[in-house]
Amino acid sequence: MDAKKQLMQERTKLLNQIAEFAQHGESHEVLAAGERLNKVESLIDRYEKLVHDISDLDTDFLQNTRMDSRNSRVKNLKGQNFVAAGRGIGKGIRMDFLQKASEKGIYLENIRGSIYKAQSSDKVGIAVASERKPDRWFLGLPLKGFDVAVLLCKLDSGDTIEICLSKNFFDAYGEKMSVSSGQMKFNVARRGSVYVILVPGTDGINVSKFLGDYSVLG
Repeated sequence: MDAKKQLMQERTKLLNQIAEFAQHGESHEVLAAGERLNKVESLIDRYEKLVHDISDLDTDFLQNTRMDSRNSRVKNLKGQNFVAAGRGIGKGIRMDFLQKASEKGIYLENIRGSIYKAQSSDKVGIAVASERKPDRWFLGLPLKGFDVAVLLCKLDSGDTIEICLSKNFFDAYGEKMSVSSGQMKFNVARRGSVYVILVPGTDGINVSKFLGDYSVLG
């Protein structure tokens, strides 16, 4: 029996038990079964999210493997090599960004995963996301692992929007950003020609001025 089917059967059994306990006025049993039902429904949600993420991973992998192998390494003007450190989703998009940065004289050295070090010693977090919903992108970076951030938002058209967030942005909104599972979450939306980050407690912060602003990486 697969996991989801087992969980759904357990959910049905608990619903029937709760109805029976309630009919007999057994409030303690109703509460106990209700708590177990919440756990089962949480597991169902997690299972469905995992299946969805695996599907996205397979799709992105197929797209990335078609990219020219020249993107496996990026060589800067000093003769040093940037090893393709971004694994999994968005590897090709991240490498294209590093290539463009190096052509502008901005050299980013990988520290770990999505975190890079600029020549200024600032830590740069580079996150990538595709357009899962129309005009919406959801990204995340390790909490307190970066000073400035680059959000690479891939459009369905194939283009990529580069949002380069400065220290000033995080000074103003860092404490208000959503945090989950040790990551700072970025909820990016496009409203017409304007790009905003949906910061809790605000109507959305216009970040259009940060589009392609490589100066924050210096």
